[in-house]
Amino acid sequence: MKTFFTFLIALGVGISVQAQTYKAVTSKNKTYLATVKGLTYTYKNGVVTLKNNGQYDLGTVSITATSKTDPNLFGIALFEDGLDKGSEVKSEVYFTTVKGVKTIEIPLNKIDQKNLVFTFDKATRAQR
Repeated sequence: MKTFFTFLIALGVGISVQAQTYKAVTSKNKTYLATVKGLTYTYKNGVVTLKNNGQYDLGTVSITATSKTDPNLFGIALFEDGLDKGSEVKSEVYFTTVKGVKTIEIPLNKIDQKNLVFTFDKATRAQR
């Protein structure tokens, strides 16, 4: 029985390693922390879904993606049309990499999605 539970725990750890990472907000700015409180997002197949369960209508939000394995990979999902309280919106992630002195777009099928790390880059409150 003990071996069975050890196997299940090992299996769970193995599965969790295969998923993307979502970094917590590290800012100490109280206004920014209040702005992003209640915001949640998920990533699946090149699309970020952002939900606003916070206290504020939002103006612009951007979420960035980096890679644990490719230091030149950068992705960004931009939400520039605003996001009302209680609403949800989706945006495709635009991935780029640096090749020499050029920045080029990378198609989704070339991305190692399981090694992506996502974090909030910017979040502003809407001006009403």
